[in-house]
Amino acid sequence: MNVSRLVGHAPLGITPLTELYTDTPIGWVHSSDLDDPSPFLEAGQMLLTTGRQFGSFTSAEDYERYVGRLQNVGVVALGFGTEVVRSGTPAELHRACTDAHLTLVQVPYATPFIAVSKFVADGIAAAAREQLEWALSTQDSISKAVLGSGGLVAAVRASALAIGCDLAILDPDGRIVHGSVSGGVDAHALRLLTRGVRARDRGEGPAGFWAAHTLGASGRLLGALVVTRPAPLSEPECSVLTMLSALTELSLEHAADERLGFRSVAQRLFELLVDGRTEVVRGALAPHRVRLPEEPFDVVVLPLRGLPPQVRDSIERLAVRGERLFTLEYRSDLVVLVDRRHTEMVTTRLRQARLGAGLAGAERWTQLSDALGQAAVASAEASPESILTFTELTSKSILGLLAESRVSEIARLSLASTLRSPEGDDLLREAAVWLHHNGAWEPAARALTLHRHTLKQHMAALSELSGLDLETFHGRAVLWALLGSTGNTALTDKKETE
Repeated sequence: MNVSRLVGHAPLGITPLTELYTDTPIGWVHSSDLDDPSPFLEAGQMLLTTGRQFGSFTSAEDYERYVGRLQNVGVVALGFGTEVVRSGTPAELHRACTDAHLTLVQVPYATPFIAVSKFVADGIAAAAREQLEWALSTQDSISKAVLGSGGLVAAVRASALAIGCDLAILDPDGRIVHGSVSGGVDAHALRLLTRGVRARDRGEGPAGFWAAHTLGASGRLLGALVVTRPAPLSEPECSVLTMLSALTELSLEHAADERLGFRSVAQRLFELLVDGRTEVVRGALAPHRVRLPEEPFDVVVLPLRGLPPQVRDSIERLAVRGERLFTLEYRSDLVVLVDRRHTEMVTTRLRQARLGAGLAGAERWTQLSDALGQAAVASAEASPESILTFTELTSKSILGLLAESRVSEIARLSLASTLRSPEGDDLLREAAVWLHHNGAWEPAARALTLHRHTLKQHMAALSELSGLDLETFHGRAVLWALLGSTGNTALTDKKETE
């Protein structure tokens, strides 16, 4: 209800004397003939007067001061009732209202002030009923959206459309998982999430008015809701967001419980992966949002001890967000199988948390066991806050590790791809003889009863399988160390036969 509707209601016979300077809704209507009624008025209200007080006014300044007092408290319109105390509206009052841009209307003698108050009150009540019906209808549509196939995504979309705003749901890491907002408002929500307690904030920025509040309980936040739009939210609109927040919390709580429950399932599925039953695991994952990484993939291993729960939760959330990532507990470690396109995302998360980890690559699922062992060894050698790859470990320090108890395991894992090949054992035996002859082709070939070109071809094949450059001294030295560490007796046997 605003002044335009009041003037437009013909039965009241109200006449505008000035421009209608505002369309601000009228919050209530008061009547007073006091010289200064401002202590009894509030912003957004309309004042009606018969002008009895104007009898004591002697100058135009008196009218200006009177209008100024009304304007200072936020009165949206002044109505003058004629023919009660005096005929017509005072010209000085008209001029003062015009100069102050305060709307002035004239109320005829035949229209009692109570009729004006009742019309406005009825309009306010009707608007309240309309807003309530809108809120109930909108809440109903949001509930149906949640229960339908669209789920929370549909509910967010329906809420944003109904309220006419940008709206987004953020996860505990501050990443938008549903909807969208502009103007960097999600940064406000991230600050609230960082505090770790249930909180809310609002303000005004480049994108207009914004509001943000966290979801979930303090100490176990589930995310946050952020909304932006040009105008502030009304109470009915706030009620719609309150309902959306409640539904979102339920949805996020369910997702968190589902993610935690999946941990025990993941361990069983991992056993199947190790047994080579990859397709069985893919089928078992169909009802879940987790997907296995594509080949080739990486294996990341880090100790569970000292691992902050929120870091593990953060990595697991990557999986349920659609990233190809599989996380599980294995012995006393956390193991992450990750698509190489997203390895950097995981390692960055660990570095940000100042955690060390081991990493190894696998070209095929058949190499999972080897890669797991390699990553575990690298994890044991990794310093805090660093990600150590198995390749870095073996290429830089294999000779220095010969005295350590784990060196044989490292050597075996390094030669895993070679040992799996049909000709692997023969190639390693030939390599041992070749190295025993200081890499000289002729004497080694004679000892093996091979042509030297055939031996060269075999060593080239071994170089490709092992990833070692056997044209260099370093590559040959590492191979020699690996052969000795795996208990290969070819060197000793050769010495005994000569």
